[in-house]
Amino acid sequence: MDWFRDLVDLSAGAWTALAAWLAVVVGIAALVYAWRQSQRAKEQTAELMQPNVAMFMEPSASDWHLVELVVKNFGKTPAFGIRFEFVNPPTVGKYESAYDGGYVDIAQLNLPAEIPYLAPTQEWRIVWDSALDRKELGEGIASRFHGAVIYYDEPKNSQKGKRARKQFKSTAVLDWATLHPVERMELLTTHDLARQEKQKLELLRNLLTYYHYATSESREEVLRVEINRVRAAADELRERYRAEYHHEPADHPVNAPVLAPANNGLNDFAFDEAHTMIINGRHRRDLG
Repeated sequence: MDWFRDLVDLSAGAWTALAAWLAVVVGIAALVYAWRQSQRAKEQTAELMQPNVAMFMEPSASDWHLVELVVKNFGKTPAFGIRFEFVNPPTVGKYESAYDGGYVDIAQLNLPAEIPYLAPTQEWRIVWDSALDRKELGEGIASRFHGAVIYYDEPKNSQKGKRARKQFKSTAVLDWATLHPVERMELLTTHDLARQEKQKLELLRNLLTYYHYATSESREEVLRVEINRVRAAADELRERYRAEYHHEPADHPVNAPVLAPANNGLNDFAFDEAHTMIINGRHRRDLG
């Protein structure tokens, strides 16, 4: 307890000196803490203001089975000199030069040596391959690719200050297995369904309008002409669907002219949209 007795016996001047030293130590600690917080805030600000380029694969907006390779700058500053780096470069089938039996050569995806510049939120994309065609190749083509994009926060010959431009690297794994399966069902939005139903109702309305005016005629020869006209239109439609969706040759020309009635008593009535606006049966055209 001698040290406690010595501490009690200290003079007022010694106590004042001790308090001053403690204040200096606390002040130095506060300055160090404030400096560290300031440095951390600067680092966080610099990180938020740097470019952030990512590489990923995404189905095309125009056709779901086409997959695009996308490079996008998600940062708040431009990215310069973007280059690709792959352990195993992405591959694609050379479908235009397929051999007999369906065999195709496998080649590397034609990527640019460098993307000079990407502004904030700007993206670069290229059509990579078709999921349908890739499924046909099966295990004959790789599906998983490890790579990265390397980019800088300044152009190569920048004279902005004496600070050297900073290099960044963003890794990515491009895997076709992570995409939706090829057998996926295309889902229609409510807007698409509503538009289709509206078009079907419009088609039905026009057919009913045609039937209404055609059956107003009682002459057999005129009705026969109308029957042939409808039959020809139906045959044309069926052949077109066979040619487009089943890849079968059409028995008749796709755009074969439909037999037009000659003086059928309908006064050459043209059943276009302007003349078939019937609302609840209130409007009737004068057949003459």
